[in-house]
Amino acid sequence: MQIAASLNHINILTHDMDRLTRFYSDVLGFQAGYRPSSSSTGAWLYLEDKPLIHLVETDQSFHTNGTAVNHFALNGSGLADFLSRLRSLGVKYRVGVAREIDMRQVVIHDPDGNMFEVLFAGSEAEGVNIEAYDGS
Repeated sequence: MQIAASLNHINILTHDMDRLTRFYSDVLGFQAGYRPSSSSTGAWLYLEDKPLIHLVETDQSFHTNGTAVNHFALNGSGLADFLSRLRSLGVKYRVGVAREIDMRQVVIHDPDGNMFEVLFAGSEAEGVNIEAYDGS
């Protein structure tokens, strides 16, 4: 057996499908697309031709016994433009610096509180203000 070194998708529960769909579209450029029929209400959010985020609407609590996903991460390019976009949308963020692996980690929370990172090469931070932004 062999496992590919790529993530197929992440499934996120939400109480507000429209709000989360808009957030991932506005912030990361995802677009809602085809979703096979299912017994649950949901949406598949695509980046290019890949449905990377699966949303499922629920009225249940998000917490389960003993399991938790802390965050997910996506690779990005164009750090300066991305930070400018976040500021224009009023989205809070902080940037982690992982010098040992020459990476900058833009840490964001979606409207439901789910944390994710967008990872950029450290060289993209040259001359870019990477101070945390509080959304105001």
